Amino acid sequence: MSLAALLLFFSIALAARSQGQEIRRLYATRPPAGYAFIRIAALSEGPPPRVQVNSADLQINEATGASSYRAVPANEPLNLSVNGAAISKDVVPDAEAYLTLVISRTNSTWNVQSIDEGQSSSDGLKAKLRFLNLVPGCTATLKIADGPTIFQQAPFGSVQSRTINPVTAKLEGSCDEGNAPLTLPQLRAGDYYSIFLRKDSERLRLTGQLDETEPYRER
Repeated sequence: MSLAALLLFFSIALAARSQGQEIRRLYATRPPAGYAFIRIAALSEGPPPRVQVNSADLQINEATGASSYRAVPANEPLNLSVNGAAISKDVVPDAEAYLTLVISRTNSTWNVQSIDEGQSSSDGLKAKLRFLNLVPGCTATLKIADGPTIFQQAPFGSVQSRTINPVTAKLEGSCDEGNAPLTLPQLRAGDYYSIFLRKDSERLRLTGQLDETEPYRER
């Protein structure tokens, strides 16, 4: 096979793969109107705790400390439990809202803090970054390593977002004198990517994951 034919083959294969991914995203099972989307971010060290939302397990990624989004009925108190103990019925998400629920432990008691990300919007030509500062007492900054600042003056328990061109980059999150690195993967147009800044054992940690929503099903 000639070089030109080989390049044409790979370009067609990549295009078909990309189109297939977009079709799966476009036609993924969605909930009816009147639902919100929540995910969990854990601040505890060690293996992720068992989290249940409305009596159904929600898996936390051990590497990132966060779950995918799950569709839940809006305008109803959320039943959230950690390791079998109910921790809150005060979270009542609005319709179409996206929430990150940050769970942390004080001695043997689990607590939850809600971060309202607003409603989702997308730019089909760009990717979108979300930066969540999960370090108590810290005003955080996220920048390109040896480059410009992306987010600054981010207080604890907040989210900041912006669209970017889908490129790879080495990032650096910082609080006070500490900093933590993260290599941003190659994103595609329309992707959402969340970056979490935490502090574990006196060390800052920066993790990231593609934002995904579980396919909707009746629970």
